[in-house]
Amino acid sequence: MGQKEDNLFNKARRSLQVRLSLVLLIVVAIVFTGVGLMQYFYFMKEASHPLAAPVFIGLLIIGLVLVVQLMIRSTRNMKQLGAIIAVKERMENELEIARGIQMSMIPKIFPPYPERSDIDIYASIMPAKEVGGDLFDFFIQDEKIYFCIGDVSGKGVPASLVMAVTRSLFRTVAAHEKSPGRIVTAMNKSMSDMNESNMFVTFFCGVLHLKTGHMRYCNAGHNAPVLLNTTKSLLPVVSNVPLGIVPGATFSEQETDLRYDDALFLYTDGITEAENSAQEMFGEKRMLGALSGLKGSKAHLEEMQQAVSSFVGDAPQSDDITMLFIHYVNDVKPDEAERHLLIHNDIQQIPQLAGLVETIAQEKKLDHSLSLSLNLALEEAVTNVIMYAYPEGTDGLVDIEAIIREDSLSLVVSDSGQPFDPTAEPDTDITLGVEERKIGGLGIYLVRSIMDSVSYERTDGKNILTMTKKL
Repeated sequence: MGQKEDNLFNKARRSLQVRLSLVLLIVVAIVFTGVGLMQYFYFMKEASHPLAAPVFIGLLIIGLVLVVQLMIRSTRNMKQLGAIIAVKERMENELEIARGIQMSMIPKIFPPYPERSDIDIYASIMPAKEVGGDLFDFFIQDEKIYFCIGDVSGKGVPASLVMAVTRSLFRTVAAHEKSPGRIVTAMNKSMSDMNESNMFVTFFCGVLHLKTGHMRYCNAGHNAPVLLNTTKSLLPVVSNVPLGIVPGATFSEQETDLRYDDALFLYTDGITEAENSAQEMFGEKRMLGALSGLKGSKAHLEEMQQAVSSFVGDAPQSDDITMLFIHYVNDVKPDEAERHLLIHNDIQQIPQLAGLVETIAQEKKLDHSLSLSLNLALEEAVTNVIMYAYPEGTDGLVDIEAIIREDSLSLVVSDSGQPFDPTAEPDTDITLGVEERKIGGLGIYLVRSIMDSVSYERTDGKNILTMTKKL
């Protein structure tokens, strides 16, 4: 039950107690007054004084009337109090049901993947009230684990409803998108369009490739996770804006690589802002200090819970506390690596492609001429997307994924624009003169000339162009 409802119940109970006490005090005063007057008439005057009997009878009647009135008002107030108690109990039952529904929406069976030896996950959520606004979620699809954590502004029932919407949106969008940047962008658009209450959600979303350890992530105003490897440090994040505030917000996507025994600790600010009786905060320093040693995910979270509990003591919990610990324990050397780039359909962002190709060239020690050729092919493919996939004036995303193997490199360009198959264009006849040659087709000709294979498919509403070069 909420604080507002508890306050109304306590106010009604105190009002009844005060009224009963006043009436009882008046009755007692009248009785004592009657007894005093009777004694006065009996001892100081003659007992047969003409005022003795009327005064006594009058006071007795007044006392009886007040007693009856007290009984009537007490019965009425007790009924009112009973009705309030019934409403309170019903609301408490409904909130308990709501809590059960809310908790059933998030993973609660741990370990969640006992058949897997490459990932160790544990999580917990402790609402400050019956229902809360924190959330976490994760699932595995195509050998990648999609995970998130979030914190809704506000508390109580409104925050719990936004929490449920956010979690459902994550599941729905992530089922069709493999890019955290795309996932967060789509969620933000939906939440901003229906956000009449002006509530927002800080959110962190990640996608970890379980075979390679490559992780893409996007942060939307949430606390930076802690990366535990040989050291403990906050994961570098671009803050971005929380979900639900700006409909057309741009969200930067980042990436990193996890190696065997690396771990990621995600949390909400209920950890760092937990207060003790002296109103001191637990803080980031204490949090990092509690993440000590090499332990399993469950042991780490239990140790963190104990550290926060010991610090807070008897002080009431003021905010929801949510933690998610992801321990990467795949010790098999990957046979491929990944690099990604997410850009908008803006020709001004084309120069970013050179940075991606340069990174790949350095890792694979490619010669300069091959790097230039790869960059040219990639620029042509992405330019085609920018020019033809999205209607003019609309904002869209272009996802570039580089899959690096021992003997080949695949560049996968995907977008959610209108269907467009560049490979359907026939090869340009470069033997013809400029005046005779048909306009267009030269870009895909260059791509085919540079790459060893080029293929296109339309899947889940996305154009996917895959270009592979043997190394």
